[in-house]
Amino acid sequence: MRAAGAGSTMPCMHDVNAHDAAVLVVGAGPAGLAAAIELTRHEIPVLLVERRMRLSSHPRATVLSLRSMEIARSWGLEADIRARSVDVDWRLLEAETLADAAAGTPLPVGYPSPEQSAMISPTAPACVAQDDVETVLLRRLRAAPGARVELATELAGVVVRPDGARAELRDVRTGARRTVRARYVVAADGARSTLRQALGIPLIGPDNVMAGATTLFRAPLWEVLGEHRHLLYSVTAGGTLMTFLPAGLPDRWLFGARGADGDNPDARHVAALIRRGAGVPDLPVRIEQTRRFSAAAQIAERWHSGCVFLAGDAAHRVTPRGGTGLNLALHDGYDLGWRLGWVLRGWNSSALLDGYEAARRPVAEYTAARSADPNGSIRSADREVRADVGARITHAWTGDGRSTLDLLEPGLTLFTARDEPGRQAAALPTRAPVAVRLLDPMTARAIGAPGGSALLARSDGTPVGLLPAGADLGIVDHPRRVSLVRAAPSTGTVV
Repeated sequence: MRAAGAGSTMPCMHDVNAHDAAVLVVGAGPAGLAAAIELTRHEIPVLLVERRMRLSSHPRATVLSLRSMEIARSWGLEADIRARSVDVDWRLLEAETLADAAAGTPLPVGYPSPEQSAMISPTAPACVAQDDVETVLLRRLRAAPGARVELATELAGVVVRPDGARAELRDVRTGARRTVRARYVVAADGARSTLRQALGIPLIGPDNVMAGATTLFRAPLWEVLGEHRHLLYSVTAGGTLMTFLPAGLPDRWLFGARGADGDNPDARHVAALIRRGAGVPDLPVRIEQTRRFSAAAQIAERWHSGCVFLAGDAAHRVTPRGGTGLNLALHDGYDLGWRLGWVLRGWNSSALLDGYEAARRPVAEYTAARSADPNGSIRSADREVRADVGARITHAWTGDGRSTLDLLEPGLTLFTARDEPGRQAAALPTRAPVAVRLLDPMTARAIGAPGGSALLARSDGTPVGLLPAGADLGIVDHPRRVSLVRAAPSTGTVV
């Protein structure tokens, strides 16, 4: 693939009629799908292209984190994903074999228990295979107005210009080519992103940190495990370290083995290993597919070039330790999607996009370091939930049974217990729409707006200002923060 003018950092222009798509998303993995869904939530036309004719049926991950499920809930997808999930204990179980699960040792891997989740969120993590997640997201995107999805379509070249990008697309079945113009391009085309390479953006960090193979198979392992239903199993049968992960109902599983070289292992050999790890010599095993993997702990040197932004594995590579890659990618796409939505709706200047890498890179660096740590899988939930959930507003139930997180709108949301919330919202000097949520005093206090004060939050739930009781509204604009003050109306916008 070729790229021209890729070094430009000039902002893209916003002439709707000059482009075939407001945003071109390259790649239908978690990052690309999340970015496209969030863009449609902000009523932005989007074209998503994917070189594969169908999405992968081999799950690379089996967990949606607490924050990922909050995002899925905001898209109306919580029930669909929960219907495909497995009810598990959110700890790793370490044992000699699966048949010895009763004597195993449970270890924390960074995910909260249902009881812990209920204290801080309206939802909880889900043990669900990545291919099931992607199927749900793709269906949601295809049903959204303004969304176009083209599988079996690859990006053959891109030219980055001050007013947007011109991309050459190729139908992988017929070879037919065409050119589309887009204001922005989201490069979500995976760990070996051809778009990132064409733009000349290097990866920083160690490569080949971990290698091995994963096998998707079916076997009646829940009968073997009984009541010991865990998120992850690490077994050491015969001195060989093996990993088992539930990957769907009723008995769909992933089996992992580290360090194997060469081609994919023979199915009969893998089945024998699975039986040894299960501790059941005559276990019926149906092998579906085996795939090798090579993992790194790397971060892209920069995450955008002109109108092209990297997301997901194109921006960072992590190992399977901790099960964070899927969630990291989904959060990238979500964050980039709402920011692009705000800019394209004219609610903010293109400076808002500078906050994408500033917000996401520290999380990616933290996650990459964890994934490179040989003991990175074993982490306490209280430590990892902070990295997962971030700085969003506090969850609190309202009188009508909704969470404060459920009340967030695509623009700004003003939470207050005041008697005249409409007047205060009207005084906000912002181009973004402001939804007012009138709370009872105790709920307002719980989210940080006590005593007649008001809390202003972005669509991602990040608080951007607190209005003291009795103050007139005004906003002070800053590249990294916003504060509400006793000020006359200004022309500032929320960043």
